[in-house]
Amino acid sequence: RLGSTYWTIDPIDGTRAFSRGLPSWGIMVGRVERGVPTLGVIDFPVIGVTLGVAPGVRAYERGTGAAHPLPPPRAVGSLRDAVIFHGGLRWWPKRLVPRCVQLAHASYLERAYGDCYGYLWALLGSVDAVIDYGVKPWDLVPLAALAHATGRVLVDFHGRPSWDGPDAVFASPRLARSICARLAPAS
Repeated sequence: RLGSTYWTIDPIDGTRAFSRGLPSWGIMVGRVERGVPTLGVIDFPVIGVTLGVAPGVRAYERGTGAAHPLPPPRAVGSLRDAVIFHGGLRWWPKRLVPRCVQLAHASYLERAYGDCYGYLWALLGSVDAVIDYGVKPWDLVPLAALAHATGRVLVDFHGRPSWDGPDAVFASPRLARSICARLAPAS
């Protein structure tokens, strides 16, 4: 897909949450232009929040009022100070579950908030990192654009920029390196 231009659309990211009446689902739209994610919009209709970024448009959060710029990531000194969300261990291969559990124990706080909902809190500055497994391009392209616009990275477990999945780390560059050091499968 290097150099490709295309759109991604996830009409209900969090289908299981949606089917149970939970408010944590969202609508995700992304665009890659010449191999670079340039547009990301995530709408959370139930809670009335939209996140977005596009060429010429600063990354923003809009609730019921005017749009506000999204904050940069919080400066985190170590994993011990980090709040980490993950999409739920049920999607992880068994060989990686112990690494995720060790990462959780090394952090200040970990919670499982799957789908786009965990990324909402990371982009609002309340969470320092989101780690995921089993994600697809339509889950990640909007997040890659938002990460770049807010001083964060979206990388695979080896620390390589990626929006193809199946694994993802969304955090500040420094924290992402620390997380990847714990999650990367042995070469």
